[in-house]
Amino acid sequence: MKPVRGGKRGTARRRGRRTAAVVTGVVTMTSIAGYVALSFTVNGLPTYPPAGWIAVLQPATAPNADIVQLLVQARTQGGQTRAAYDVVVCGPQPYTGDLLIGGSAQLTATQPDPLLPSSQAPRIQRIPDLVFYFGSVIDLGTVHLVRISLPDVTACPPADAVQSAGILPGGSAEGITGVTSGPVQQSWAGPWGLWHGPHATQAWPLTGTFPGIPANVLGDYPAISGLSGSWSRPLQEYVKVTADAVPVTWSVDSAVPAASGPYPLTWQGRTPVSPVVRLTDNSSMALLQNWVIIFAVAFGIAGSLLASLLFEWLRRPYLDDTAVGEGRPPQRNPVPERAPAHPEAARARVPGGRLALAVTVIVIGYARSRLARSRHR
Repeated sequence: MKPVRGGKRGTARRRGRRTAAVVTGVVTMTSIAGYVALSFTVNGLPTYPPAGWIAVLQPATAPNADIVQLLVQARTQGGQTRAAYDVVVCGPQPYTGDLLIGGSAQLTATQPDPLLPSSQAPRIQRIPDLVFYFGSVIDLGTVHLVRISLPDVTACPPADAVQSAGILPGGSAEGITGVTSGPVQQSWAGPWGLWHGPHATQAWPLTGTFPGIPANVLGDYPAISGLSGSWSRPLQEYVKVTADAVPVTWSVDSAVPAASGPYPLTWQGRTPVSPVVRLTDNSSMALLQNWVIIFAVAFGIAGSLLASLLFEWLRRPYLDDTAVGEGRPPQRNPVPERAPAHPEAARARVPGGRLALAVTVIVIGYARSRLARSRHR
């Protein structure tokens, strides 16, 4: 019995099939991992960051002839939030009050006002434990206090002019600027914060009052700890919150309460407000969606090829072992092998070859067109 001359070629074919199976398996697993990670990134919605609070209080015995405006203006820069808290007063007489800052709205670092000398710059007083009583004990914890003293107050414009223009009356201002202890904006993040998604949330401080007091309730708040005497909110008060530096390529998915304008996001009114917003980075979203499609198609093509190779591998183990080992038994009337009668028969040996090639070309063209459209936006 003569040895089969095709033994080496059979071994090479088996090694080639093994290599192709390993490569397609790696591509399949990579495509699955990429698709799953990108799907979570595209659809991940972050929670709202904890919001602090800001309020203006004045002695309960103080007159309420002046109009007090509490302005909050902040912008996010990376993981930090830079905020400016201003108290603007107009009216017939000097004004004295306290700006109270609590929770994550407190400032860890302040920035001096270039228009004021250092001796007149407002300073932060730290109150370790501020407690009021209003129907029950309200413990606010650690609070930052800024004294507001405006001996020269600008007269208010006519009320009709302010209402028709839809703007605040303005006046004499005093405030403070710095970096907040907690961020206002938070985006969805992957494990260990290795990457971030296109969705973000913002939670702005409760502006105009402090927690535990209904927004539309005015009254006297006797101080139990941290301050002395009774305190109250200004009777005539406006609040305004402005979110600066939101890119125009970002869309506002929701805002509660509704903002008066998208760029910049602004809330203004006569009652305290605590805005929350959901945002989407549209350019990042479009790019991630393109990659989701690419990974999905790569998984489909690689998975099909892997299944085809495994099926062929499992279908022919006996023939491979016979060709490598003992060889084929001799035949009395050997029949020479002939080429297939039709060219399509040779192509059919690779199942799904044309389909995989066509799908690959279509997907690459579609992905390139989506990327081109996303760049033009």
